[in-house]
Amino acid sequence: MAAAAVALCQLTIASCKAASRRHDPAAGATVVGQLPEREASAIPTLMRRIMAQAHIPGAAVAIVRNGKVEWMSTYGSANTEYNVKVVPETPFQIASATKIYTAVLLLRMIEQHKLSLDDPVTKYIPNAPPEWRKITIRNLATHTSGLGPSPVDASVITAAQALPFIFKGKPIAAPGERAAYSSPDFTPLQYVLEKVGGKSFEQLLHDEVLVPAGMRCTTFDYAVEFGPQRIAYDIPGRAEYYRWSDTVNQRRWFLYAQYAYAAGGVYSCVRDMATLIAALDAGTLLSPASMALIETPARLNSGTSASFSVGLTSNTYRGKHWVGHSGGPAFSDVMYFPGEHLGIVVFTNQQRLYPEIASLIADQMIPAPSNYTVGVRDDFPALTSTLRTLLGGIAKGTVDGSLLVDADRESTVADLDEVGPVWVGLLGPITRIVLVSDAAAPDGGRLRRYRVMFGAHGQGIDATFDKHGKISDFQPNGD
Repeated sequence: MAAAAVALCQLTIASCKAASRRHDPAAGATVVGQLPEREASAIPTLMRRIMAQAHIPGAAVAIVRNGKVEWMSTYGSANTEYNVKVVPETPFQIASATKIYTAVLLLRMIEQHKLSLDDPVTKYIPNAPPEWRKITIRNLATHTSGLGPSPVDASVITAAQALPFIFKGKPIAAPGERAAYSSPDFTPLQYVLEKVGGKSFEQLLHDEVLVPAGMRCTTFDYAVEFGPQRIAYDIPGRAEYYRWSDTVNQRRWFLYAQYAYAAGGVYSCVRDMATLIAALDAGTLLSPASMALIETPARLNSGTSASFSVGLTSNTYRGKHWVGHSGGPAFSDVMYFPGEHLGIVVFTNQQRLYPEIASLIADQMIPAPSNYTVGVRDDFPALTSTLRTLLGGIAKGTVDGSLLVDADRESTVADLDEVGPVWVGLLGPITRIVLVSDAAAPDGGRLRRYRVMFGAHGQGIDATFDKHGKISDFQPNGD
């Protein structure tokens, strides 16, 4: 690692300060700040239940409201081997939630007139393939470039070294035609930021985001592999990562490639993410025009909205628009509701988990709309019954494969059995299934959107049925 990178790593960790806090034995957590009594009681109760059911060793939660970090609570162990407790400054690997930080960095550089979202990528990467000529910086930041997956050699370190491999990938769509999260968009975006900024991505993030926002616990480990050895720099106090396997938590460690640090790789503490969300909400870090780019979903060529804004996912929950990101798939779960000036940050160190804790916390703060359990008439109740049976099997990890179409049935059942108990299973029994919309499919089947109620909690589900009533596609959709 270069000397500058070492200095940066030391600087960000050395400046991490412990804050005054109190211990709440009833909550089983370290708590900083004050919430209304009902919320302050409900959140620790929820966290205790989920952590026990999902075998989560450690977690941290923060609530941001009206431009201020209102509350933080931490639970359990960052490292079970040494019994290191989680505190608000514990660095967690937040994986793809790194993109929140990258989005802020990009927009700050745009505000400084160093580049524009509408710049063609070839302005900065002139040796890119001809099909890249219509790809813009906006396309990269909103996952609408149309670039297809492309394997990168394991020996590659920098974004510049990774580009020739990405050039070999075949486009899967025209720029702006559709959003595809699997695209390698953030590696060329990282290259552009480094080229325009004249520094490494990590140094740019430090100078343009961490320091201005007052974030002190965010850094990188610069891990690399040499044969059977993995080498990385220390991150004092960081959370180890675990995956529940049968009857025990196994310690795991993801290797995040440095050429994709803009996409995922940051270690950050709940205090830092909450500090960033507070700064964004208060308008002290980005201009109103930049915030609009974060808060507004991108438009596809068809005129419809994509599921991403600049760097963030974009969705609704309980009728309220939110933006944010998860990562890991559930090491981090961040939801920011601009209209409510509310941010919810959840970090955990359990890999075998689904990112839904933030929405469960949102249930305590955002009232359900009056029509939340009102749907359209169900002319095909047998389809809804099939969905209910499938969800029951998912919750228990015993999916009935006969409910699914033949294509990829075995792998789909295996995937659902794996994630189901820590997704549907954590939500409790189904109390109601609301049909939100229903349309005929070209093959004679049905395209249906549901809101599945687990008590007061709603989980949106998009389900596609073939003409025989079997499920061919099944996706959560927010709410």
